[in-house]
Amino acid sequence: MKLKKVFIIIAILIVIGLLGFGIYSLYKYLTPVTVTSNNNEFSLQIPGKIKFKEAASGSSDYVLDIYSLKDQMMLYSTIIDVDLNMNLKDAITAEKDNVANARDNARDISDITQMNIPNCEAYKYTFTYHDSSLDSDLYSNVVWIKTDKHIYILDFEVISSNKDKYVTVFDDIANSFKENN
Repeated sequence: MKLKKVFIIIAILIVIGLLGFGIYSLYKYLTPVTVTSNNNEFSLQIPGKIKFKEAASGSSDYVLDIYSLKDQMMLYSTIIDVDLNMNLKDAITAEKDNVANARDNARDISDITQMNIPNCEAYKYTFTYHDSSLDSDLYSNVVWIKTDKHIYILDFEVISSNKDKYVTVFDDIANSFKENN
């Protein structure tokens, strides 16, 4: 009888432990992670369900450089000082028009669309290209965000087979943009 009580207590403790671990895992999955650029100029919210690491490219040209090895998703970001004479949409158009020359086999280049990011002027365009180092097609979503201080360029990329999973995630991350003071 005493042995039976010990087994019941152990079973209850195991169930409580498993429930606690499950609740903690669900919390981590549902809670977004705030990432800040390495120069502390801006931050973004990455969904908790995306497991990522920093410094994907190894390049110091980016102020934010993250990737998810599981889904082969990458986010690179650069910052440009604001030029008051520059028309943002014209600059984006010039860059977009050069994509076919800059990327191997660039195709499916979208039109530029405006985004609704609070207190910012923001636009995006998308395209697909072949990355020979990964030997795979990548879907790229390029977002330009202009504030009073800077122009931020967010380049989201993911292997094409995971595109559908990330199209709305990329927009959610861009919409979480917050310039730090």
